[in-house]
Amino acid sequence: MKKITIATTQYGLTDILTEEQFWTGLSVKIQDAAENGAALIVFPEYLTTHLLSIVPTMMHDEACHHLDLYTAKYLRFFELQSKEWNIAILGGSHICREAGEFVNKAFLFFPDGRMETQSKLHLTPEEHIRWPLTAGEELNVFDTEWGRAAILTCYDIEFPELARAAAVRGAELILCPSYTDTSYGYHRVRHCCQARAIENQVFVVMSGLVGTLTEDRPQVDQGYCQAGVFTPCDVPFFEDGIMQVGELNRNMTIFAEVDFRMLRENRQRGAVAPFYDRRPALYEEEFRKTSK
Repeated sequence: MKKITIATTQYGLTDILTEEQFWTGLSVKIQDAAENGAALIVFPEYLTTHLLSIVPTMMHDEACHHLDLYTAKYLRFFELQSKEWNIAILGGSHICREAGEFVNKAFLFFPDGRMETQSKLHLTPEEHIRWPLTAGEELNVFDTEWGRAAILTCYDIEFPELARAAAVRGAELILCPSYTDTSYGYHRVRHCCQARAIENQVFVVMSGLVGTLTEDRPQVDQGYCQAGVFTPCDVPFFEDGIMQVGELNRNMTIFAEVDFRMLRENRQRGAVAPFYDRRPALYEEEFRKTSK
């Protein structure tokens, strides 16, 4: 385990005229993060839907087909950027086709060419009715040079079982790329990010879309977010569990130095230890009562 700098983005939805503007804008953010010493940069959910702003308005099913056309370029772009700047990149999430179905999938690229993925496991009503998308069926907990990690995309963070499963399997870092277009949705995700950090004594990193497009797009046309890096609310961290947050709804990148040794200290010397003090047998018995 080691100390690393993490960059997480409040990605601005601005009016662009060409596809090249989209990729160039991402390159600038990645280069800036790398030059500021970040080992990892996190982009938000539905990152590539920004490309829908340069084409005529589409229905949701049309948008899925259109976005999938970018899949090969998306993968190649982030693979090259990660290698060039020697930085791990969570390229937000991207709608692509798998086994004949469309999924909302997050991709994490490493400088050595390795890639970890996570399909969104819990879909909102809009995602499985209007888009329509198919939910993933497996949680991926994976190794990195700084420790074990997992990706819980937006709505996934609102289900405590997932984060607990990741933590029990050794994850100490949970990445949460999100997209919320109202303060209601934002606060649900934000508060759950902080709850998951407290419950499991882990770091949680949240990223999101911000800004508004001039022309309405039924899929993604505005975002509301204050990205951040969150910790347990206990020593040796700050009382409020906030390591770093951005300025609400501003297009910007937030940097935080994360020391995994501090998590070990928190689990050993904190005032409480919810990760260790859980009682699985008790919970299982209580759940059995509900099925009687």
